[in-house]
Amino acid sequence: MTGMGYQPPRLTIGAPRRRLATGAHRCYVRFAVMGDEATLRSKGAAVKGWPQLLARMVGTTHDLSWCDTRSAGATTYDVRRVQLRVAVAQRPHVVCLTAGLADVRNPDWDLAAVRAHLVHCVQVLSHRGAVLLTTRQGAGRRGRAGSWCSARRRSRIRQLDELYDELHERFGTIHLDPSSPAAGIRPSANELTGRFAHELTRHGLELPSAALAR
Repeated sequence: MTGMGYQPPRLTIGAPRRRLATGAHRCYVRFAVMGDEATLRSKGAAVKGWPQLLARMVGTTHDLSWCDTRSAGATTYDVRRVQLRVAVAQRPHVVCLTAGLADVRNPDWDLAAVRAHLVHCVQVLSHRGAVLLTTRQGAGRRGRAGSWCSARRRSRIRQLDELYDELHERFGTIHLDPSSPAAGIRPSANELTGRFAHELTRHGLELPSAALAR
């Protein structure tokens, strides 16, 4: 995804912090989520989406402000025109961005427009000091009920994944390729949560060692 000589911008979670009597730091983390229904998977009280699970983990050791702007069917245009304004108003330290699959399903797929909307969102948030968490959106999707089976949609998903790779290279997002190299299967929300928690720790946010060991 990146060249051998590439060095992304150094990321630091800029949340205000205080030192506890134990010597650990406790931060006030403003956490925002933007996108479509790709991570809106919950059933009753059982939360399954990795952004919720990650926020819950952060909240065990830090004070947390949660702002969820996601909506089912939201396109990248909706994310830019509606969700971005709400997220910026929160002045987030960490933003999960999971958008683009609604555009893939749109008959009027426009890669240039999708790119422009996502670049604008990431640029605005990055310039305000937010650290963005992204994944390759289509990695490991098997085509349930034919949703992703057509060659045209597979091509769009590849283009979307390449766009998220580009955002990482340009803005230094914390970016994961969630698919298993062996099987090409997307991992569970718990696995993604653990991987993102590890990355947040690398970038300065202390998290419970027990959670990181999962």
